[in-house]
Amino acid sequence: MIKLEFAKNKTYYVVGLGKSNRAAVKALQKAGADVRIWDDNAESLNDFDAALICPPQKAPWSKIKALVTAPGMPPSHDVIQMAMEKQVPVICDVDLFAQSAPKSKIVAITGTNGKSTTTVLIQHILNFDGKAQMGGNIGTPVLSLKNRVDYTVLELSSYQLERVPNLKSDAAVLLNISPDHLEWHGDMEAYIAAKAKIFDGAHVKIISVDDDYSNAIFKNNLGAIPLDVDAEKPFDQSDFPRLKGAHNVQNIMAAYEACRALDIDHDVIIDRIKTYDGLPHRQYLSRVINGVPYVNDSKATNAEAAKQALRAYKNIFWILGGQSKGGGLSDLEMYLSDVTKAYIYGSSRGEFEEFLRARGVEVISGETLESIFLMAHQDAQDARGTPAGTPSVLFSPAAASFDQYDNFEDRGDHFSELVAELKDA
Repeated sequence: MIKLEFAKNKTYYVVGLGKSNRAAVKALQKAGADVRIWDDNAESLNDFDAALICPPQKAPWSKIKALVTAPGMPPSHDVIQMAMEKQVPVICDVDLFAQSAPKSKIVAITGTNGKSTTTVLIQHILNFDGKAQMGGNIGTPVLSLKNRVDYTVLELSSYQLERVPNLKSDAAVLLNISPDHLEWHGDMEAYIAAKAKIFDGAHVKIISVDDDYSNAIFKNNLGAIPLDVDAEKPFDQSDFPRLKGAHNVQNIMAAYEACRALDIDHDVIIDRIKTYDGLPHRQYLSRVINGVPYVNDSKATNAEAAKQALRAYKNIFWILGGQSKGGGLSDLEMYLSDVTKAYIYGSSRGEFEEFLRARGVEVISGETLESIFLMAHQDAQDARGTPAGTPSVLFSPAAASFDQYDNFEDRGDHFSELVAELKDA
């Protein structure tokens, strides 16, 4: 556990008791802090000592050092508005980690898409001798990480970056920016500004120049290393079969540059990338049946992420749907040429079906993933040997999971279970 000696005898108000803030409460208590807690969901308070529970109206605002919020708590929330009126800093658990003056070298990664793949890949490369850990917006809460380790790799969302004023990193990476979470940030300008905060206090800055938003940030950071997918590369992507597609060129380049910034040898980086298996829910090859790949891309929670998968495969039997985000599928119009048939489920099915049919895509619609899965499987198997080439069953929802699943991991696990139950013949 990360040690928070600076918090001793100070008062912290922790609001929103998800996984990351539960770790924050534990770390603060161990440090000897005076901890008060709250959650709008009364059931979340049941696991804690009643003496810690403190509704916002009764909080001792005059002596609170900081309000520690759950990452997704919107700025409009009453408790955040109250803290701002009282001039109490609003932070998240990552800032407590940053204030602890960690002994490890820090690599921070953000981007609208691809940040999980890049984070895991960097951790995989740096962990060649077992001395790298990762956390933040992925995996382990940061305050549950080890106190002493050579490298800590942090995936950071725009939510977190809004509330990490003390972060200092040895290398910071921005992969890309496209419209997302605008209902939370208020507008695109605020979202971009949140992403740019990753470079406050960064020693080495690695910034994409492949989209206009990121390129503008690059131009404002003198001495930054550009991520340019069209530039000459120090590797051959064909050596990394688990990392297909143009988007993974960027992920590999980002991981390579970050690790080189930490003085990791070129050959070590390339050898480690070759042993990387990929993320379970990001274009993950779940299985091949009679030559047909079944690809789990459940982490594609928006159109921009799904676009990368549509570009990577041919003769696609595309399973999609869920809770539609702003813009729906409008960004995918020019990437539908390899979609042979679409299978849509969930609350977005009416919107998505209308969009795809209007663009000449054959569509099957159903209420649940399970209701359409076997049809996609059978159609793809029947399409073997056709002139369109090897068919692919691609589960890339292009929508959030919350209409039917707790998160994209649960959704992806369900897809993988359905694939596992299929017979080989």
